Amino acid sequence: MLYLVLKSLHILTVIIWMGGMVLLSAGFLWLREAACPRSERETALLAAIKRWDSRVTSPAMGLAWIFGLVVAWEGDWFSQPWLHAKLAVVIALSALHGNLSATVRRLANDPGRTPPGFLGSSGLITIAAIAAIVFLVVLKPF
Repeated sequence: MLYLVLKSLHILTVIIWMGGMVLLSAGFLWLREAACPRSERETALLAAIKRWDSRVTSPAMGLAWIFGLVVAWEGDWFSQPWLHAKLAVVIALSALHGNLSATVRRLANDPGRTPPGFLGSSGLITIAAIAAIVFLVVLKPF
């Protein structure tokens, strides 16, 4: 029973984390079109995205890591190659999230700064990574 509760908490926190990353990505797409310096409305939206990331998305990422590692330990999966591949993708997603969070903080502190262009693709990268993780976990191809 405990294993299923931990697995459910892992899935829940991953959904919250990935939703937050997609929100950050959508914010960058919108801000890329905004003029600098930003209007009051754009600045308020950026502040709201920054708050959401620090209060919801980042803690969800941390909890997803904790619950995921405990589930992997309980399942005795650390010797499984599919888990190593999944962890590589999750590490990349964590790094992308760190980059997105840092960029949001920089943009919030400097109204004249524009987001880097490559972050506009972060939503597609996030979705592709989610798909890879789902296939690795469900199919366990190796």
